[in-house]
Amino acid sequence: MISLATNHRQIILIYNSNQKSHREIYAYAKAAGKELLAIDVSKDTIAGTVWTEIADVLQVNISDLLHTDHSSYENKYGKGHLIDDTGAIKTLQKDPEMLQYPLAIEGNKGIEVKLYNEMLKLFDVDTAAIKIP
Repeated sequence: MISLATNHRQIILIYNSNQKSHREIYAYAKAAGKELLAIDVSKDTIAGTVWTEIADVLQVNISDLLHTDHSSYENKYGKGHLIDDTGAIKTLQKDPEMLQYPLAIEGNKGIEVKLYNEMLKLFDVDTAAIKIP
């Protein structure tokens, strides 16, 4: 199980290494020049209390991290399937591919990284040094 401790000198990245876009975001985070704590949800289980902390930093509900309108979620669980935070935690723990976008946290700031430029704004990465896998 993973616990969350944040500081301003470290980037915490929650991602799924089985997804290409997540690996590319990982490359941006690694190039930021700060200490990186990369948590790969395909290999590590994140405790429910940590998911709660992550949602608090991002200022969202845990269920908002699932994107129930995304095609991969709809294909697996059906269209219009509603889920509460407890169900969302269980889904994220048992079905990590349902984390559609990587989550990046630096100190008390956090974002859901949908586009590369969002990562660049948060961490001020020098893109010339990025080697994308």
